[in-house]
Amino acid sequence: MESRIEEYTVGELARAAGVSVRMLHHYHAIGLLKPAHILRNGYRVYRRIEALRLQEILFYRAAGMQLREIAELLDCGAPLQRLSAHRSRLVKGLSDHATMIATLDRTISHLTGDDPMMIEDLYKPFSPEKQAGYEHWLAETYGPDMALAVAKAQIDTKEGFESISEDGAKRLREIETALVANYEAGASPENVDLSEHQSWVAEMWGQPCDAGAYGKLSEVYLAHPDFIARFETLSEGFSHWLAAAMVTWSKHQ
Repeated sequence: MESRIEEYTVGELARAAGVSVRMLHHYHAIGLLKPAHILRNGYRVYRRIEALRLQEILFYRAAGMQLREIAELLDCGAPLQRLSAHRSRLVKGLSDHATMIATLDRTISHLTGDDPMMIEDLYKPFSPEKQAGYEHWLAETYGPDMALAVAKAQIDTKEGFESISEDGAKRLREIETALVANYEAGASPENVDLSEHQSWVAEMWGQPCDAGAYGKLSEVYLAHPDFIARFETLSEGFSHWLAAAMVTWSKHQ
């Protein structure tokens, strides 16, 4: 039994978790993480149970889950069950990454002439089912013509981002860093210059990205969880802001 009650102010909890006070205020406002109690002066006070809940939230955010999904998950089962299930998913992810690394090592050795590879060995880490499912979703949602063009934007998902060239990835990081800075500074999505982003998309597609295709891409960003997850890791709420900015930008092209 604990000999004392651990209590933390919002600032203390934010510093311990490496998050902002503003984020904890937001979590409180949406009911995701409520303080143990609020003092008369308005100060929020958290205890061990809230600290553990915040840790669980951060585990799921790191996995790319949206806050709405996290809230629904936290309403199901006990913390021990949820964390055990999440651990199992992470272990599977480690196994998948181990396969990826092993294939990378073999490919590097192959390119230096030390390890010949069969054609099948090149693609062991990649799931044909996932890619086929993604393309099927695109075709059903937007039609075969649009799906063909937008499918090339799969580089914006986590898996695809890792496969683009170093120069392409560096440029995307620079573009997104600037956009995130605008977003976090409170810029309106109606007043953002997206010419660099649109140009980058066109280069990655290998064909022009006109206003119609660019506007339609914003719908894909909001409709498919892979895209949302990647943008939300850059900054919470950024996916919706970017999509709104893309729609406005495409209307003025």
